Amino acid sequence: MKIAELRNKPFILLVLKDGLADGYFSEEFVHKTKQQLSDMSLRIASDNLSIIYADHIKKACEIVLGIINLGLLSHCDNSTEKAKDIIKTQGIVYCFRAGWAKYAGLKNISAEYFKQIKLSTYALAANDTSDITSIHAGLVKKGQDSLKLLNLYRSISSKYAANAIIPETDEDYLKFELQKLLNSAVALLLIDSQQNVFNHERYTQLMTYLSSTDVQLVLEKFAVCVSNFSESQSVSIRNFLEETSLLDFSEFKTIITSQKNLAMYIPEILELSVNVTNELNDDFEGGYDFGLDDQEDIAYLKPD
Repeated sequence: MKIAELRNKPFILLVLKDGLADGYFSEEFVHKTKQQLSDMSLRIASDNLSIIYADHIKKACEIVLGIINLGLLSHCDNSTEKAKDIIKTQGIVYCFRAGWAKYAGLKNISAEYFKQIKLSTYALAANDTSDITSIHAGLVKKGQDSLKLLNLYRSISSKYAANAIIPETDEDYLKFELQKLLNSAVALLLIDSQQNVFNHERYTQLMTYLSSTDVQLVLEKFAVCVSNFSESQSVSIRNFLEETSLLDFSEFKTIITSQKNLAMYIPEILELSVNVTNELNDDFEGGYDFGLDDQEDIAYLKPD
């Protein structure tokens, strides 16, 4: 894309201009190509935007230009000579289809992710020298990372979830819930538990440990637990957790260090079942959990 940057035009427009200037393309060929660009733009506007508003038609033209640029660059190895040959022998529609195939290929990563990508992301104005190949590569990587996050959440939650899993694909939500699951996994290791979910007894044990043990000793053991948990994961999962900072446990370590309001903050960062949460709040609404107070609750609920 260096040529495009120097001459302030998208690659496809440079190729057409150069091809016409050196006689490789005839005036008639360039006119026909421009007409095809116009027809494709109207089709994109009709299918995805609107042919009523001028700004929509302009945006459709930019989308067509970007998609064609992507398709052409994917086949010409950034060579203007090869690009001119492709345009002359295969045609501009071929380039568009090649670019569209790459855009549509995002659906293979995740159908939900594909729905989030606006077609206008690929738009290139006539004086835009953005590297459409890099833009597409960035979208591919983002989609793959999003899928990794979803699969990781499913994997970790299948082992450490204390409540029913609600299907969700929002990345912020997944990271928030995943961090709680990871917090619980490490917290259980902190009290040397072989279980994967907190009950009231294990939660009480954790709180007793955190409030009665020297902070430095807790932090040292915490680091060991994080390391052990990390080592128990596959290399790909471990790398992803590190890349996304999910193994930093900044909030958890801050709470441990401060030693203030442990009873308030610890429940907020752990994956606790509804029953455990209700017991902590002296609330029976979550259901029957075989606790000592259940018989009193049931007696209260029974009609006279």
